[in-house]
Order: sequence, then C-alpha cells, then structure tokens
Amino acid sequence: MGDPGSGTRATMNVILAAKGWTDKDFKVASELKPAEMASVMCDNNLDAITYNVGHPNGALKEAAASCDAKLVPVTGPEIDKLVADHSYYAKATIPGGLYKGSDEPTETFGVYATLVTSADVDADKVYNVTKAVFDNFDRFKRLHPAFEHLKQEEMIKNALSAPLHEGAIRYYKEKGWIK
Repeated sequence: MGDPGSGTRATMNVILAAKGWTDKDFKVASELKPAEMASVMCDNNLDAITYNVGHPNGALKEAAASCDAKLVPVTGPEIDKLVADHSYYAKATIPGGLYKGSDEPTETFGVYATLVTSADVDADKVYNVTKAVFDNFDRFKRLHPAFEHLKQEEMIKNALSAPLHEGAIRYYKEKGWIK
C-alpha cells in the first residue's frame, strides 16, 4: 500500500477510491518502506509491491532479480479517468529490459515530479538553479535514466502543483517561454 505519508501511499489511496475499493478488500495490506519490500516479497510474505518511483529503481531490480517479480500493467478506464482528473498524473511506459523478466514495455501511469523551494529562498539562487538545469539540459538528462525523456517545454507547464518562484519566472521570461 505504501509507507504511511508517502507519495506511493497517497497514489494508492487515489487508485483505491477510483476502483471503489478500500484496504479491507485485501487479505493483508502492508505499509512497508521501499527498502523492506523486496525481501518481504522474496520471503513469500507479500504478493505485490506498489511503488511510485523513477525507473530503473534498485528495490524493484532486487525484487526482479531475487524472486522473479514481474511488472504488471496499470491501465484501464479507471486509470484513464484518474489521469484526466488529476493534472499531476500522466500515462507512462516503463521500457522493456530495465528489470529481469520484464522484457516488453509496461504501460502504467506516474506522477510528475516537481522541484520545490520556499518562496523565501532568494530569487537569484532559484534563478541560478533553474538556469543551470536548462542551460545544461542534455547533461542534466544524463544524471538519471528517469530524466531521459524530459522535454523542456513540458517541464515548465505540465502539472504545476504550486506557484512558480520569481527566480524561475525570471529565467523563463528571458528564454521567452512565458510572458
């Protein structure tokens, strides 16, 4: 179900609501930390893992390698509606070959990640971080495989869950990306 207070747990609660389920619909609904999930699954004490994470991920690699866990598609009309109703969710595809035994792409959905700072942080500092990311975008995308498919134009408009900081706004205006 996800660690209490985690994004995974929050997303699982949204899925349960979309499906009309509660955790009582499961024989056992565990609230494990990600580091515990693979070993508990490999000990046959857990049937499935739900985890919102960038891919590839070490805990999922461990589960796939140690106990032949397989990725399961998360699709269907309820998921389509969930994505349509919540701007911070998007359909996603986990590429085949990232995990042992999951050679084909797996259709699912995910959460847009957001870099968040306090409004109290100096505008020049936020401007410099924003500039560093976007002026070195190809290098930034190589920092983690989950960044590989990022597109600048989507990053500045999709699923903004908080107001833009004035430092980021200044950079985006300089680039002509916003008015």
